[in-house]
Amino acid sequence: MRRILAWGIAGLLGVAVAAGVWVRFLAGGPVGPFPGGALSGRAAETLPDDWSFANQEDYVTVESRAGRLPYSQGVWFMAYEGRVHLLLPSFFGDGLKSRLDLDPRVRLRVGDVLYEQRAVLVDDPEILAAMVAPFLVRQMAIEIGGAVRAAPRPPGDVPVELWIYRLDDPGEAG
Repeated sequence: MRRILAWGIAGLLGVAVAAGVWVRFLAGGPVGPFPGGALSGRAAETLPDDWSFANQEDYVTVESRAGRLPYSQGVWFMAYEGRVHLLLPSFFGDGLKSRLDLDPRVRLRVGDVLYEQRAVLVDDPEILAAMVAPFLVRQMAIEIGGAVRAAPRPPGDVPVELWIYRLDDPGEAG
C-alpha cells in the first residue's frame, strides 16, 4: 500500500513539474496566474499613435528580458492620454517591477500583436492623482467624486503600493 502511495505522489509531482516547465518555457506566455516565458504572437510593423483601442482588453501581457530567461505576466493596464500605462500593485506586480527597474525594455502583447516598448516609471503626484479615478472605473467599476489626494495610512495598515509605468516608443529619448 505504501509503495502505491509513493508512486502516486511521485506521479503527481512529475505532472506538476512537467506543467511548470510547459508554462515557463513552451506556452508562449503566462497561463492564468502563473508567469510564463517568451511571448508568442506577430510583431507589429508600426506603433499606434493612440492606444485607446487596447482598453477593450481586460489585461495585457508584458514580457521582460531583464533576467537570464524571458519573464511574462498578465497585468492591469490603462490607455490614458493616448499611451499605455501598466498598473502594478505590490501584491502581484513586484516581480515585474524589479525587472523593469533593471531593464525598462519590454514586449507588450495586445490580442496577438507584439509591440516593443520602454517602461518609464510615473512618479509625478499630479499625474498619478489624475489617473486614479479612471483607473478605478476601468479596473474596479468604482466612481469617485471630488479631489483625489494622498491620505495618511491608519496605524497597523498593511501597505500596498501601486506602481504605474508609461510605455513609450523604445526609440524615444527618456
